[in-house]
Amino acid sequence: MKIKVFLLTIVVIFSVFSTISCKENNEVKDREYDEQEVIASAVDLIKKSEILNDIYYGYGIECDTGDINNANGYYFPADVLSLNKFGIESFEDIKKLTRECFTDAQSSLMFNTVLSSVKDTNGNIIHFARYYPEYETLDPTAEKCIMVYSKYEVLLKDKIEYLYDTVRVFDVEGETIYVNIDVKVTNSKGNVQDKTLKIGLIEEESGFRIDTPTYARNSNFEE
Repeated sequence: MKIKVFLLTIVVIFSVFSTISCKENNEVKDREYDEQEVIASAVDLIKKSEILNDIYYGYGIECDTGDINNANGYYFPADVLSLNKFGIESFEDIKKLTRECFTDAQSSLMFNTVLSSVKDTNGNIIHFARYYPEYETLDPTAEKCIMVYSKYEVLLKDKIEYLYDTVRVFDVEGETIYVNIDVKVTNSKGNVQDKTLKIGLIEEESGFRIDTPTYARNSNFEE
């Protein structure tokens, strides 16, 4: 099931980019850029994305399964120590960190596929939201805690080492600047694969943001 969910996420993500890439290259003039500025921004943003990849697709925020009184089915309050590890205090913090790293479009995609339940065309839930905010009974605007889905199946289990000194500008397509970065992906058996990720950046009002996924999986993954 987890492969299907992972592949569904990948299909959704790349369907967005394939639609964009279908545009003729000459419709939009390639933007100018300062290479060193782009590389510096890319390094900073990819480092931020490492944490977010863990939160969204990796082992993520742990839940306190001992807090039965505040449980909701398979959802339990987030473990305080786990929240502290990620520097998160509220559900909105997750979204804030995401927006500080990814473009509006990529952030919305992550919100809609992980922070919200995904349904098929018949309205049946394919997989449940990984996290959601629980509010105080007497004050529906005050967040009580983050609820964590305890049955979530981790999608990214491999250890990824990003080789930041390899970041280079690779290509420019309209407003998107692509950089390459080499990574080493190690699975649970210790098998290492060398990969090169192509990551797109777009300059928005608040600065450069990542517009593509930044994770990788060892193709020798185990099920």
